[in-house]
Amino acid sequence: MTDDEFITEFTRLAERDGKTVLEVGVVTWNGPYHPALSWKVFRRWSKCPTNEQLAAAQMKSLETPRFFRVCGHCKERVNAGHMLGQDICQSCAEKDLGITF
Repeated sequence: MTDDEFITEFTRLAERDGKTVLEVGVVTWNGPYHPALSWKVFRRWSKCPTNEQLAAAQMKSLETPRFFRVCGHCKERVNAGHMLGQDICQSCAEKDLGITF
């Protein structure tokens, strides 16, 4: 996925307690075949952010390990919920290690 695709799929703006917040979706699992998104607050603004502020926060979220990580095997960025441990994504774990999910 490209950075823009990650931003489109896994970030959203919301209103919380009179503040504008940037939320980031982290994949969670309700069983082996039931992924869901859990939305976490990443940034808060007292007023609506400028396009530049929003873009900078979105890019920063892509570099935040609690949301996204880079697989040590395929070197692709993935949502943290698609990682098996700290350095291998689920796809590489299946393909390279023979792990079945």
